[in-house]
Amino acid sequence: MRRASLLAVILATGCASSDWAKIESVPGGELYIPKVYAPLLPGSIYPDRKTPVPAKGRPAMVVVCPKTGDCRTKEILEQAAQRAMVVLVSRGADAALAAGPEVDPARTGTLIVSSASLRVLSSLSKKSLFLSPSPEPPAIPEGAILKLYSVRPSGGLPDQAFRDAVEWLAGELGAR
Repeated sequence: MRRASLLAVILATGCASSDWAKIESVPGGELYIPKVYAPLLPGSIYPDRKTPVPAKGRPAMVVVCPKTGDCRTKEILEQAAQRAMVVLVSRGADAALAAGPEVDPARTGTLIVSSASLRVLSSLSKKSLFLSPSPEPPAIPEGAILKLYSVRPSGGLPDQAFRDAVEWLAGELGAR
C-alpha cells in the first residue's frame, strides 16, 4: 500500500503543468518563455486558460545570479510566470536577451542578485534592481535601485526579497 501511495505522489508531481511555454539554453543562460492566454472576454484582464496564444511583445527580465551562492531562481521564476514575463537567468555578467518576437525591448529590466557583477547594469537596461544582504551598500551605477535586506539567521536573503524584486520590476515594466 505504501509503494502505491508513493508511486501516486511521484506521478502526480510529474504531471504538473509548467508555467512556461518554452525553456531553452541560450548563450549566457536559460531563457524562459511564458504561457500566455487570450482574454476571457474582449477587453478583459482575466485569461481564458483554454485558449493559449503565442507570447509576443512581453516584458522581460534578465536575472544575473552570482557564480556561487544564493539566487533562488524558483521564487523569481514563480513570480515572473504569474506576470507572463520572459526571463533570462544567467550566472555571469555576459547575459543579454536576443531580439525576438516574445520580448518588448522597451520593457526589459535587470535583477542583479547579491555579489553578481555590476558591469551588466549599464549595458542591459534602464530598469535595474540590485538585491544585497550587505549592511554596507555597494557602489551602483546611477539610475539603478538598491534594496538592502537583513540577512536570515541561516544566511542569505529572505524569501520575500526575491518576490519583492520581481513585483517591483513587473510594476516598472507594466507586466500584468
